[in-house]
Amino acid sequence: MIRTATCLLLLWAGSAQADLSLRFIEGAPEDRFVLTNDGTCPLAEATLTLDIGAAPAGLLFDTTPGGAGVDVHQPFEVIEGRGALLGLPDLSDGDTVLTLNLAGLPSGGAVSFSLDVDDSGTGRPETIAGSEIEGAMVTLVMGETTLDMPFSDQAVAVIPIAPCTS
Repeated sequence: MIRTATCLLLLWAGSAQADLSLRFIEGAPEDRFVLTNDGTCPLAEATLTLDIGAAPAGLLFDTTPGGAGVDVHQPFEVIEGRGALLGLPDLSDGDTVLTLNLAGLPSGGAVSFSLDVDDSGTGRPETIAGSEIEGAMVTLVMGETTLDMPFSDQAVAVIPIAPCTS
């Protein structure tokens, strides 16, 4: 029994793990999201969906002047990693869901984008604290596999992905 447990631990410890993290960074005049492949395995083609409407603060994307948000607006803009995207998302002012189609992401690779996020549930709708995005959901679909992870109060969602198969 001990020998079996030891073998399993060695196999698990020796397996390369691929974790994907999505971090929200509050900024002025624009907010930023950074998607990073923190694992040692490349990520294959996948679809990542960010549902900020799942957060209790009533979050929304403010992409046009005079739209659903407050003060400053910022349309979706890729900062880094454009080559990892299979296209740009279709996003309208006031939307709460953003979908990114990924061509893949190498180990250590990143995709970052700016976009204004406002809330409708606090006295400061133009500023989003880490705890306000807590509960927003990130869903990763890879083939037949669907993985969900909420944002923490530290404004990050980490999706643990199965060990590398190659």
